[in-house]
Amino acid sequence: CFEPGDTFLTNYRLCPMYLQGCFEPGDTFLLEKLEPTTGRLIVIIDKKVHALYGDKIADWCESHALQLDLVVRPADEDQKTMDNCLAMIDELRVIDPLRRCEPVLAIGGGVLTDVAGLACALWRRGVPWVRMPTTLLGMVDASVGIKVGLNLHRKNGVGHFFSPIHTFIDSSFLPTVSKADIRSGVGEIMKAALVHDGRLFTAMQQYGKELIESNFAPSVESETVIKFSVDTMLECIGPDLWEESLVRPMDFGHSFSRTLEAEEAFKLRHGEAVAVDCIMSTMISKVKGLLSEEEAQSVLDLYAALELPCSIRGITADTYKRAVREITVHRDGLLRAPLPSSPIGTCSYADDISDLEVEEAFAALEAFMATHPHVYWDPSKSFAAGRA
Repeated sequence: CFEPGDTFLTNYRLCPMYLQGCFEPGDTFLLEKLEPTTGRLIVIIDKKVHALYGDKIADWCESHALQLDLVVRPADEDQKTMDNCLAMIDELRVIDPLRRCEPVLAIGGGVLTDVAGLACALWRRGVPWVRMPTTLLGMVDASVGIKVGLNLHRKNGVGHFFSPIHTFIDSSFLPTVSKADIRSGVGEIMKAALVHDGRLFTAMQQYGKELIESNFAPSVESETVIKFSVDTMLECIGPDLWEESLVRPMDFGHSFSRTLEAEEAFKLRHGEAVAVDCIMSTMISKVKGLLSEEEAQSVLDLYAALELPCSIRGITADTYKRAVREITVHRDGLLRAPLPSSPIGTCSYADDISDLEVEEAFAALEAFMATHPHVYWDPSKSFAAGRA
């Protein structure tokens, strides 16, 4: 785990702190870490999280004689917008946090922490902030690194590098996370498992179904999977926080997913898009001879067992071909696509994925989905499906 001093980046605290129940009566963890000397706690919180935990947070603040200043905002993927960020900034103007001793605590999933982090970066050229993810994806992916941003014209079209002063991973939020959002987080776990840590792949084969069913309830297995996933992110991005290198293993899952999310008007959860990208990339690895038939089949079988999405109903190979062209431009003219290699848990890079390879990989994926129709994603599975 990277700590201050492990690299030349001594001002950045990359290693999350793990805890359980920080808003339980009598718990003093946040008091000790945030040192709220002004007598108030400033919180930007996902409105769904607030509906579930707002009273508990307010009671905790009252028990410690803290004034609670709240900013409650929506935070689904399609609300990762400039309007949402500007609304947060408007609220920060009213609350007016002191720039050195009143860090803003961002509580929510990856969308909330990304947008809140950007709002904090922009307001008065930067006010300190603290990240507290509440979803599985937020814990295993968005909890690491210093990138903040929003979707404008493209996925994460506007953003910045702005480090939180702390990241707290409190797994007591997970019991109320929806199964779809748990599986979205598993999509990010598969990213780490397939190209960096084969132990994660084995663990998900052995325990993945039970972990999903229990919402990653506290256990040796859930704690191990979360920690291995976070450690993968730390090991892979810690030495290059500003992404000066464009050859990055954790770009796996992001060769096709940006295009897929935009195609679905950001109604696809990010982890779902990553899961689709990872399995399509796995099929391309098989076509290129980087994975054996048996290894690729083991990934497909795990996807089916965990009910992870393999593709989006109605799209064709043409969407994936276009994604290859778009991500090549994004990566400065070279594809640099991370691909899983044999043995599972290792990574190779490809600067070319031909249309024929895409077609062959997609045909294999379609054949699998034809016999496993539950692995299709369609708009009925979107977080927006129940909206009026």
